[in-house]
Amino acid sequence: MGTLIKLLVVVAVAFGGWKIWQHKHKAVAHTFEVHGGEAYDAATNLTWKRCQVGQTYTGSGCEGGEPGYKWDVAQRTGDSTWRVPTEKEMATLIDPDKVDKGISPAIDNTVFPRIAISTPPFWTSSHSSGASAWYARFNKGSEGMGSEPGMYRQTEWNDYGVILVRDGR
Repeated sequence: MGTLIKLLVVVAVAFGGWKIWQHKHKAVAHTFEVHGGEAYDAATNLTWKRCQVGQTYTGSGCEGGEPGYKWDVAQRTGDSTWRVPTEKEMATLIDPDKVDKGISPAIDNTVFPRIAISTPPFWTSSHSSGASAWYARFNKGSEGMGSEPGMYRQTEWNDYGVILVRDGR
């Protein structure tokens, strides 16, 4: 019985520590400076493409389809200026207020006009273990664990979208 109590205490402390870490590292809502097809975030010093790879900014929104890429192909969609964001960079786009209120998509739709409830997830450049990598989901999935917008790991063979970023303005 004493071992069971000790185990329960360890689990409770670990869970409490995780909740504190999660709250401390929760994303904050950002204010973007929008310039045509680009959006600068002064809080992170990153500039984002407002449309995903395969779409074109037209002045009033993004036109084009929502092509999907395997993770390895997604990593080659940038150029010498634009790149696929890291897991931590991508997480800054998730709007915590929308997540808390259960609003999908949990991203600023004024800044990123074509991300809708039906938009698939987006790859990051962050590789995980084995054949998996990190991706961002801005939409609420089916009920249950992992259904909230957030950062998740998945096999590299799924077809997900790509949003490009660069450092600075």
